[in-house]
Amino acid sequence: MENFYSRRIDCVDCNCLKCYVRKFCSDLEQSKISSSKDLNHYRTGDSIFKEGNTMLGIYFIMHGAVKVVTSGPNGREQVVRLASDGDLLGHRVLGNDKYYFNAIALRDTQICFIETAVFKDTCMNSPEFSYRLLLFYALELRRTELRVKFQAQMNIREKVAQAFVYLNEVFEINSESNKLNVDLSRKEIADIAGTTPEQVTRQLSDFEEEGLISREKRDIQLLDIAGLENIVKDYKII
Repeated sequence: MENFYSRRIDCVDCNCLKCYVRKFCSDLEQSKISSSKDLNHYRTGDSIFKEGNTMLGIYFIMHGAVKVVTSGPNGREQVVRLASDGDLLGHRVLGNDKYYFNAIALRDTQICFIETAVFKDTCMNSPEFSYRLLLFYALELRRTELRVKFQAQMNIREKVAQAFVYLNEVFEINSESNKLNVDLSRKEIADIAGTTPEQVTRQLSDFEEEGLISREKRDIQLLDIAGLENIVKDYKII
């Protein structure tokens, strides 16, 4: 792990309102978790875990933004999912001994790390916690499957619009500026959209002419989220 700052944190001191541990675990289970939980801080671009690394535990995002990616034989990166406050990382490899994706911070991010043995013990002793995690995983899996299905059917315009709708859903948009609170390159947007940086650049120009977005260097302002949603109205991801 490449976190630049790490410290122990008690669950009672956690201010993440979306935390599954705080919401669904008993005081006793929270105490057990607190005894071995670390709060790790990552800078933009830091690796949280890497494909092929030995699985050490589960990551709960307290604050921040993360992309989970894999690379194909040609080296092209594919975005598997995006994650933000309250989301889990690493849960997909439970039962395996290695991570098979890369997780990278998209902005300064705080993550609670819980060792695998402690996490498994919590699941065994907290039915409500386990059930809520099952619902989270089912929803995440359904959305991923629909995203892959729809992406194969979309044209370039729809793919790029869907990428912005997805970013708007996962990450907070600055309420004053309507700017994305993550700094994404054209390549990263292309990876999310399932297209190329060149096609993204051309489509951004079209969206700008239509008044859907505005651009200033890498900053993108979403001027008409409803308009972007209308482009992909036939592809509902629920």
